Amino acid sequence: MSTVTTDAATRLLLLFRRAAFAAAALTFVVIVASAFMRHTQAGLACDDWPACYGRIVASAADGAPGTEPASSTGVRLARIAHRLAATSVLALVIGLLLVAWTQKPAWQRGGFLAAAALVVAGGLAVLGIATPGAMLPAVTLGNLLGGYLLLALLVATYASATREASVRPSADIGEAPRPVAHALDAAERVAVSAPNDLSRWIAVAALVVAFAQAWLGGTIGAQYALTACPTLGRCPGIAFDAVVASSAFDPFRPLSVAGGRVVPPADAAGVHVAHRVLGIVVAFMALIVANGLRRFAARAARLLVASAIAAPLLGAAAILALPSLPLAVLHNAAAAFTIAALAAAAARR
Repeated sequence: MSTVTTDAATRLLLLFRRAAFAAAALTFVVIVASAFMRHTQAGLACDDWPACYGRIVASAADGAPGTEPASSTGVRLARIAHRLAATSVLALVIGLLLVAWTQKPAWQRGGFLAAAALVVAGGLAVLGIATPGAMLPAVTLGNLLGGYLLLALLVATYASATREASVRPSADIGEAPRPVAHALDAAERVAVSAPNDLSRWIAVAALVVAFAQAWLGGTIGAQYALTACPTLGRCPGIAFDAVVASSAFDPFRPLSVAGGRVVPPADAAGVHVAHRVLGIVVAFMALIVANGLRRFAARAARLLVASAIAAPLLGAAAILALPSLPLAVLHNAAAAFTIAALAAAAARR
């Protein structure tokens, strides 16, 4: 392969990486905008808390439970940002897919990740049609977890392209003689491979637990159950049997409305307990992954530590300051960043 051809391929790969990063960043914007709209319309920013929480507002254009009309400035701006960012993400994902699969040979890893991202983005677009007026928690959870999954896939695409870009010049141009390169590769495998592989598998496990915790957190919001456990240390009157048999875990249980307000399940405190316990588990596992990353990806390790600590702290602060719209949105943003960081760690080789 000529130097000119190699340079063109490298530039295209760098462009692919930047597009993946842009798509991930815009997905993060979509997640934060969605969190702001969801919490605002639930009544987290209302004046007469908690009487206004979960109130059905007939003037809301989308017919969803909430206290803020859809024409309020904050919700309107968030909706505009959400739609622009979501449309841009879809266009970028299609571009990533076309670039990856039109190369010779095809960039299979990036291509499969981009294809999965396109499927998720398409599913979110279809789900968005059913969202207005939906009274099933499953719809809210589908939007929330779908956004997190799309972010994880795009971050993994970026991490994969970053690694490929870092090894492509030396692999194509061949700056070192082949025997020397083989010796260096072998030494690197001995020094780094075992802890790196272990960190990757722990990152994958932490990612699964993080999605479970996000599902529980989303269930609390989707069931309008923030007031079910307003204290930080304990949930009043909760028993182990109530946690196990709680109907609040059922995402297909229709919301119950009485007196113009959504009534959360009586045993919704169990979801709070499970969410908080898994939050500690996710933070602990993320710190283990960060410790494995620090020797060869110090900045990524520091970012993972910061997000893993920030997410539970912001969640605790949001409970202590209830109601607090900014803290609730920041908690969602930190959770999304933690998932992104774990996805990047899991995608490393």
